[in-house]
Amino acid sequence: GAVEVATPDDVKAAICLPPLYVDPSEGPGPGPDGNGDGGWNSETDLLADLTERFGLGAALRVFHAHRVAFLDFDGELKEMGRLGIKYARVPMSWCLTDHDPTTIDPENREEGYVRELEEKFTCLDPFFEEEGVRWPAIPKSLVASFLRSCSAAGLTATLDVHTYPGGTSIGTFSGVWPRWPRFWTEGDVPALEGQAPDVGRSLLSDLISWVESMAEDDPDAFEGVRAISPMNEPAHLAGLMNILYGPGGILHQDKDAYLPPLSDEMALSYLSELNPPGSVRTTMPDGPHLRVLLWLRDAVDAFRTSSLPSLGKELHVNIHESIFAPAVLPPGDGNDPGGRHPGAMRLIASWWAATATDDERSTWAILDVHHYHAWEPNCQGAVDGPPLGNYTCGDLEARDRSLRVCSSWARTYRDAIDAEAGDSVSRLASAEFSASTHHSVRRACSDVTSLRASYDAQMEAAEDADVELFWWSWKMPHGGAFRPAWSLKHFLYLQGVRDRPDESEEVCGGAP
Repeated sequence: GAVEVATPDDVKAAICLPPLYVDPSEGPGPGPDGNGDGGWNSETDLLADLTERFGLGAALRVFHAHRVAFLDFDGELKEMGRLGIKYARVPMSWCLTDHDPTTIDPENREEGYVRELEEKFTCLDPFFEEEGVRWPAIPKSLVASFLRSCSAAGLTATLDVHTYPGGTSIGTFSGVWPRWPRFWTEGDVPALEGQAPDVGRSLLSDLISWVESMAEDDPDAFEGVRAISPMNEPAHLAGLMNILYGPGGILHQDKDAYLPPLSDEMALSYLSELNPPGSVRTTMPDGPHLRVLLWLRDAVDAFRTSSLPSLGKELHVNIHESIFAPAVLPPGDGNDPGGRHPGAMRLIASWWAATATDDERSTWAILDVHHYHAWEPNCQGAVDGPPLGNYTCGDLEARDRSLRVCSSWARTYRDAIDAEAGDSVSRLASAEFSASTHHSVRRACSDVTSLRASYDAQMEAAEDADVELFWWSWKMPHGGAFRPAWSLKHFLYLQGVRDRPDESEEVCGGAP
């Protein structure tokens, strides 16, 4: 029943987590007692809801069963290899465990045993400690098994730290939604001021150390590692805070900014590093975005000083132009007819040129900027056409004209980097894209011709600009109407490449 790909409001879009939890009457939904509100926002509130109803052991088994059953490590990874896919990007949370969840007794609800499970298989969020927010831990053994399977299938994987404690951005993908993000305000601010441990940087350091240890402890898993992505879309939408949230915002008028500026002294110091005397690069302005840029600079430093670059591993640094407030960008930058945001891209490029050397940008340091036509008003196609879409799905001339303009985003990306860096050696990626023409599945074009046109235009433009693309998801068996444009398996089925659709025997919303 979900309509939107992302939910920056409080609407609950999820109702199940197969294969063990497929019936809302047995979980956080209304249930036989009439309690509950019919769904969940993110993994932390699902864990809490399932724990309250069934106990922590049973709740943790639900998560582990989903992680194990979602992907056939042998068959599907080999299929990817046969299709010519070489790389996979794996979103994962910050919460990892060395323990084996198959040892969990789902029936034992004794207090002492529950405390043991909390310690072994969950992570208490340090920024929501008073509320008791816990994350379901991912077994390191599961990650290592996946990496070994990737290696056996001829693939390598990017380990993408998609979530951090406290949440680094708004929306369901923060992991703590609908709670307001605290990673920057209650984590990074006191850490940089020396008043608290630096949780975020420490977690990244731990991940780097673990991957380093695989070189000797688990060489087959190490062979399956391509890269680490230190943070997904950090502080996404923070630059639009005054438009979306706070006084006068269209969603939550009672919320404060979740990306505070650096202290005056620290901002001045960092700006002097980014804008040295005599530099011909685009000048970086002051603003809260400096906090994200500084965190990512430190992530590059942490990777640089590890053994991973010398061992052939990469760092994929993801950043989103929405960290910049419109006031620091050229007028009309957000209304570019091709959704290209050239001013924001020049700022990102200027920062990247100051952060990684020419040699690093040509080898292990890869810049990653996500881009979707689905969220660009000037690029959207809709079944009912304008004004909610730039073109109507069946209007081939308007569609092709829009795709030509919008797909030039890849060239804008490449040209900005090359101009700011003064070379053409930088390796670039856009590790999230899809064939979707609109963020609302009800309005998005679903016909095979439109989907293929969207895919081809983006692929051709990216290849011309030497930008590596990653499709949003290999599979979405429970994604319903989202599958044609967001699931690569289903898209390939519709294009006649695969002989089976992306579907599952389990039906969300019904009894098993």
